[in-house]
Amino acid sequence: MEQKSEKDRTGRRSRGNWIALGVATGVFVLLGVGWPLMNAVTPSTEAVAADHDITVGSDEDYSASLSLPQSGWEVDTTATQVGQNHLFLRGPVQLELTSVTAPSAEPATPEELWKGLERTSRIGDPSAELGPPKPITTAAGDEGLIGELRTGNRIEHTAVYPSPDGMFAVELVLGGKEATAADLDAVKNVLRSLTFEHEEGNP
Repeated sequence: MEQKSEKDRTGRRSRGNWIALGVATGVFVLLGVGWPLMNAVTPSTEAVAADHDITVGSDEDYSASLSLPQSGWEVDTTATQVGQNHLFLRGPVQLELTSVTAPSAEPATPEELWKGLERTSRIGDPSAELGPPKPITTAAGDEGLIGELRTGNRIEHTAVYPSPDGMFAVELVLGGKEATAADLDAVKNVLRSLTFEHEEGNP
């Protein structure tokens, strides 16, 4: 009985770590949003070729890459830290990616990651509401969760995918203050373009 109680406490600590990590991640997300504003006078963007693989996160065993299906995307280099935070632009549309690393040896479930994402979404705007998640599967077959993020009258699409070993995850937010629903629908399949690959040489 005592062993079961200790296991329960460990599980709660692990889930709490992931949620707390989500809050810390939110700070980096906010910095990613703020950097373009601070550099508005001298913006720095580079064109990204369609279907070009971009590494957006990794751990010892797996790496995550994104391949933008459409042409016309640019990466905002002033708001991007390779392997951690990425900001892509296509007209009024913005795609933000954040790589989150596990704080312990405990793998994360999509549901735990969603709870952390819900908290981070309210750091920049306490009125932000993250809707209930739905299952989503990438074109490569990796499973995650997707939902709507409402901030005032604006609706954005949010997805989160844990790596196959659950030791890191990639969060995606597709939106933009000036983006219309039609703008987002035209590129929404980008949320399914993430791919996880096993690092060669690792068991």
